[in-house]
Amino acid sequence: MIHESAVISKDAKLGENVSVGPFSVIDENVVIGDNCVIGPSVHITGHTEIGADCKIHKGAVVGDEPQDISYSGFTAYTKIGAGTVIREYATIHRGSKPEAATVIGENCMLMAFSHVAHDCQFGDRVIIANNTIVAGHVEIDSKAIVSGNVAIHQFCKIGSMAMVGGYSKINQDIPPFSLVDHDSHIVSLNAIGMKRNGIDSKERKIIRDAFKQIFMSGRQRKEVIEEFYEQHSDLPSVKYYLDFIKASKRGIQAVLKS
Repeated sequence: MIHESAVISKDAKLGENVSVGPFSVIDENVVIGDNCVIGPSVHITGHTEIGADCKIHKGAVVGDEPQDISYSGFTAYTKIGAGTVIREYATIHRGSKPEAATVIGENCMLMAFSHVAHDCQFGDRVIIANNTIVAGHVEIDSKAIVSGNVAIHQFCKIGSMAMVGGYSKINQDIPPFSLVDHDSHIVSLNAIGMKRNGIDSKERKIIRDAFKQIFMSGRQRKEVIEEFYEQHSDLPSVKYYLDFIKASKRGIQAVLKS
Protein backbone atom coordinates (compact mmCIF):
# COMPACT_ATOMS: atom_id res chain seq x y z
CA MET A 1 0.00 0.00 0.00
CA ILE A 2 3.02 2.32 0.44
CA HIS A 3 5.10 2.90 -2.69
CA GLU A 4 8.80 2.39 -2.16
CA SER A 5 9.62 5.89 -3.40
CA ALA A 6 7.28 7.62 -0.89
CA VAL A 7 8.99 9.50 1.94
CA ILE A 8 7.09 9.17 5.21
CA SER A 9 8.34 10.50 8.54
CA LYS A 10 8.65 7.94 11.30
CA ASP A 11 6.64 10.34 13.45
CA ALA A 12 3.68 10.50 11.08
CA LYS A 13 0.64 8.44 12.06
CA LEU A 14 -1.14 6.49 9.35
CA GLY A 15 -4.36 4.59 9.98
CA GLU A 16 -5.29 1.18 8.65
CA ASN A 17 -5.56 0.45 4.93
CA VAL A 18 -3.89 3.70 3.86
CA SER A 19 -2.21 3.76 0.45
CA VAL A 20 0.48 6.24 -0.55
CA GLY A 21 1.56 6.73 -4.18
CA PRO A 22 5.04 7.21 -5.62
CA PHE A 23 7.13 10.24 -4.66
CA SER A 24 4.65 11.50 -2.08
CA VAL A 25 6.02 13.11 1.09
CA ILE A 26 4.31 12.89 4.48
CA ASP A 27 6.04 14.87 7.20
CA GLU A 28 6.07 14.51 10.96
CA ASN A 29 3.02 15.67 12.93
CA VAL A 30 0.71 14.43 10.17
CA VAL A 31 -2.17 12.12 11.11
CA ILE A 32 -3.99 10.25 8.35
CA GLY A 33 -7.20 8.31 9.03
CA ASP A 34 -8.18 4.84 7.91
CA ASN A 35 -8.79 3.95 4.26
CA CYS A 36 -7.28 7.12 2.84
CA VAL A 37 -5.79 7.10 -0.65
CA ILE A 38 -2.83 9.42 -1.15
CA GLY A 39 -1.89 9.74 -4.83
CA PRO A 40 1.54 10.33 -6.37
CA SER A 41 3.65 13.42 -5.68
CA VAL A 42 1.44 14.64 -2.84
CA HIS A 43 2.96 16.66 0.00
CA ILE A 44 1.24 16.61 3.40
CA THR A 45 3.03 18.70 5.98
CA GLY A 46 2.63 20.73 9.17
CA HIS A 47 0.31 19.72 11.99
CA THR A 48 -2.25 18.23 9.63
CA GLU A 49 -5.05 15.80 10.38
CA ILE A 50 -6.76 13.95 7.53
CA GLY A 51 -10.02 12.17 8.36
CA ALA A 52 -10.91 8.66 7.28
CA ASP A 53 -11.83 7.74 3.71
CA CYS A 54 -10.27 10.81 2.09
CA LYS A 55 -8.74 10.75 -1.36
CA ILE A 56 -5.94 13.14 -2.30
CA HIS A 57 -4.92 13.23 -5.95
CA LYS A 58 -1.62 13.89 -7.68
CA GLY A 59 0.40 16.94 -6.77
CA ALA A 60 -1.85 18.29 -4.01
CA VAL A 61 -0.22 20.15 -1.12
CA VAL A 62 -1.96 20.07 2.26
CA GLY A 63 -0.90 21.90 5.41
CA ASP A 64 1.94 24.03 4.09
CA GLU A 65 2.85 27.41 5.59
CA PRO A 66 0.36 30.25 5.08
CA GLN A 67 1.15 32.90 2.52
CA ASP A 68 1.18 35.51 5.27
CA ILE A 69 4.25 37.60 5.94
CA SER A 70 3.50 37.63 9.68
CA TYR A 71 3.87 33.85 9.94
CA SER A 72 7.06 32.92 11.80
CA GLY A 73 6.98 29.14 12.07
CA PHE A 74 4.73 28.72 15.11
CA THR A 75 2.37 25.76 15.44
CA ALA A 76 -0.86 26.04 13.50
CA TYR A 77 -3.15 23.37 12.09
CA THR A 78 -4.93 21.99 9.06
CA LYS A 79 -7.90 19.68 9.56
CA ILE A 80 -9.60 17.77 6.75
CA GLY A 81 -12.90 16.01 7.44
CA ALA A 82 -13.69 12.41 6.60
CA GLY A 83 -14.67 11.53 3.07
CA THR A 84 -13.25 14.67 1.51
CA VAL A 85 -11.74 14.55 -1.98
CA ILE A 86 -8.82 16.83 -2.90
CA ARG A 87 -8.10 16.81 -6.61
CA GLU A 88 -4.96 17.40 -8.65
CA TYR A 89 -2.62 20.18 -7.52
CA ALA A 90 -5.07 21.71 -5.06
CA THR A 91 -3.43 23.57 -2.16
CA ILE A 92 -4.62 24.04 1.43
CA HIS A 93 -2.61 26.11 3.91
CA ARG A 94 -2.51 25.93 7.70
CA GLY A 95 -3.70 28.65 10.09
CA SER A 96 -1.81 31.93 10.29
CA LYS A 97 -1.86 32.51 14.05
CA PRO A 98 -0.55 30.36 16.92
CA GLU A 99 -2.87 27.36 17.43
CA ALA A 100 -5.21 28.55 14.65
CA ALA A 101 -6.59 26.04 12.15
CA THR A 102 -7.78 25.84 8.59
CA VAL A 103 -10.76 23.47 8.66
CA ILE A 104 -12.38 21.60 5.77
CA GLY A 105 -15.55 19.70 6.68
CA GLU A 106 -16.61 16.18 5.81
CA ASN A 107 -17.43 14.97 2.29
CA CYS A 108 -16.17 18.13 0.61
CA MET A 109 -14.62 18.27 -2.84
CA LEU A 110 -11.83 20.63 -3.81
CA MET A 111 -11.31 20.31 -7.55
CA ALA A 112 -8.08 20.61 -9.50
CA PHE A 113 -5.85 23.67 -8.98
CA SER A 114 -8.15 25.19 -6.35
CA HIS A 115 -6.56 27.03 -3.45
CA VAL A 116 -7.81 27.33 0.14
CA ALA A 117 -5.81 29.88 2.12
CA HIS A 118 -5.02 30.10 5.81
CA ASP A 119 -7.73 30.09 8.49
CA CYS A 120 -10.62 29.20 6.16
CA GLN A 121 -13.54 27.35 7.69
CA PHE A 122 -15.65 25.05 5.49
CA GLY A 123 -18.73 23.13 6.54
CA ASP A 124 -19.63 19.67 5.26
CA ARG A 125 -20.32 18.85 1.58
CA VAL A 126 -18.84 22.07 0.24
CA ILE A 127 -17.74 21.91 -3.40
CA ILE A 128 -15.05 24.19 -4.81
CA ALA A 129 -14.54 23.85 -8.57
CA ASN A 130 -11.38 24.08 -10.66
CA ASN A 131 -9.03 27.06 -10.40
CA THR A 132 -11.06 28.81 -7.72
CA ILE A 133 -9.04 30.76 -5.15
CA VAL A 134 -10.32 31.23 -1.61
CA ALA A 135 -8.46 33.88 0.37
CA GLY A 136 -7.71 33.78 4.08
CA HIS A 137 -10.35 33.63 6.82
CA VAL A 138 -13.21 32.84 4.42
CA GLU A 139 -16.14 30.89 5.89
CA ILE A 140 -18.28 28.66 3.67
CA ASP A 141 -21.24 26.89 5.23
CA SER A 142 -22.36 23.37 4.45
CA LYS A 143 -23.61 22.32 1.01
CA ALA A 144 -22.49 25.51 -0.73
CA ILE A 145 -21.17 25.17 -4.29
CA VAL A 146 -18.59 27.51 -5.79
CA SER A 147 -17.99 27.17 -9.53
CA GLY A 148 -14.68 27.43 -11.37
CA ASN A 149 -12.35 30.42 -11.72
CA VAL A 150 -13.96 32.28 -8.83
CA ALA A 151 -11.96 34.65 -6.61
CA ILE A 152 -13.20 35.04 -3.03
CA HIS A 153 -11.83 37.94 -0.96
CA GLN A 154 -10.54 37.38 2.54
CA PHE A 155 -13.01 37.39 5.45
CA CYS A 156 -16.05 36.85 3.21
CA LYS A 157 -18.77 34.43 4.28
CA ILE A 158 -20.90 32.23 2.05
CA GLY A 159 -24.06 30.68 3.44
CA SER A 160 -25.33 27.14 3.18
CA MET A 161 -26.72 25.95 -0.16
CA ALA A 162 -25.54 29.07 -1.96
CA MET A 163 -24.37 28.55 -5.54
CA VAL A 164 -21.72 30.87 -6.96
CA GLY A 165 -21.37 31.11 -10.75
CA GLY A 166 -18.09 30.74 -12.57
CA TYR A 167 -15.67 33.66 -13.00
CA SER A 168 -17.34 35.60 -10.17
CA LYS A 169 -15.44 38.02 -7.97
CA ILE A 170 -16.78 37.74 -4.43
CA ASN A 171 -15.79 40.61 -2.13
CA GLN A 172 -18.80 40.65 0.21
CA ASP A 173 -20.96 38.06 1.95
CA ILE A 174 -23.32 35.69 0.11
CA PRO A 175 -26.44 34.85 2.19
CA PRO A 176 -27.64 31.26 2.44
CA PHE A 177 -29.60 29.81 -0.48
CA SER A 178 -28.45 32.55 -2.89
CA LEU A 179 -27.67 32.15 -6.58
CA VAL A 180 -24.80 34.29 -7.88
CA ASP A 181 -24.35 34.80 -11.64
CA HIS A 182 -21.04 34.99 -13.50
CA ASP A 183 -21.15 38.79 -13.23
CA SER A 184 -20.90 38.51 -9.43
CA HIS A 185 -24.50 39.52 -8.67
CA ILE A 186 -26.97 37.73 -6.43
CA VAL A 187 -29.88 37.09 -8.78
CA SER A 188 -32.31 34.79 -6.95
CA LEU A 189 -32.62 31.86 -4.55
CA ASN A 190 -31.51 28.26 -4.99
CA ALA A 191 -35.06 26.90 -4.80
CA ILE A 192 -34.14 23.46 -6.17
CA GLY A 193 -31.28 23.05 -3.72
CA MET A 194 -33.49 24.11 -0.82
CA LYS A 195 -36.15 21.58 -1.80
CA ARG A 196 -33.64 18.77 -2.26
CA ASN A 197 -32.21 19.46 1.19
CA GLY A 198 -35.54 19.18 2.95
CA ILE A 199 -36.63 22.79 3.41
CA ASP A 200 -40.41 22.65 3.16
CA SER A 201 -42.57 24.79 0.87
CA LYS A 202 -43.71 27.07 3.69
CA GLU A 203 -40.18 28.05 4.66
CA ARG A 204 -39.11 28.38 1.04
CA LYS A 205 -41.95 30.83 0.38
CA ILE A 206 -41.13 32.92 3.45
CA ILE A 207 -37.45 33.05 2.53
CA ARG A 208 -38.39 34.08 -1.01
CA ASP A 209 -40.61 36.84 0.36
CA ALA A 210 -37.83 37.94 2.72
CA PHE A 211 -35.35 38.07 -0.15
CA LYS A 212 -37.64 40.32 -2.18
CA GLN A 213 -38.51 42.61 0.71
CA ILE A 214 -34.95 42.92 2.05
CA PHE A 215 -33.19 43.52 -1.25
CA MET A 216 -35.74 44.78 -3.77
CA SER A 217 -38.48 46.70 -1.97
CA GLY A 218 -36.51 49.85 -1.22
CA ARG A 219 -37.44 49.60 2.45
CA GLN A 220 -34.93 49.88 5.27
CA ARG A 221 -33.17 46.52 5.48
CA LYS A 222 -33.04 46.51 9.27
CA GLU A 223 -36.76 47.19 9.51
CA VAL A 224 -37.65 44.35 7.13
CA ILE A 225 -35.40 41.87 8.91
CA GLU A 226 -36.94 42.72 12.29
CA GLU A 227 -40.42 42.32 10.84
CA PHE A 228 -39.70 38.86 9.42
CA TYR A 229 -37.78 37.87 12.53
CA GLU A 230 -40.72 38.73 14.78
CA GLN A 231 -43.12 36.71 12.65
CA HIS A 232 -41.04 33.73 11.53
CA SER A 233 -37.95 33.21 13.72
CA ASP A 234 -39.43 29.92 14.96
CA LEU A 235 -38.66 28.42 11.54
CA PRO A 236 -35.00 27.24 11.52
CA SER A 237 -34.13 28.03 7.90
CA VAL A 238 -35.79 31.44 8.01
CA LYS A 239 -33.99 32.30 11.24
CA TYR A 240 -30.66 31.16 9.77
CA TYR A 241 -31.21 33.32 6.68
CA LEU A 242 -32.10 36.42 8.69
CA ASP A 243 -29.35 35.90 11.28
CA PHE A 244 -26.73 35.58 8.52
CA ILE A 245 -27.73 38.91 6.95
CA LYS A 246 -27.92 40.66 10.33
CA ALA A 247 -24.46 39.43 11.33
CA SER A 248 -22.71 40.41 8.09
CA LYS A 249 -19.67 42.61 8.68
CA ARG A 250 -18.46 42.96 5.09
CA GLY A 251 -21.92 43.73 3.74
CA ILE A 252 -23.91 41.70 1.24
CA GLN A 253 -22.77 41.10 -2.35
CA ALA A 254 -24.62 43.23 -4.89
CA VAL A 255 -28.13 42.05 -5.78
CA LEU A 256 -29.32 42.31 -9.37
CA LYS A 257 -32.71 43.99 -9.14
CA SER A 258 -35.24 43.06 -11.81
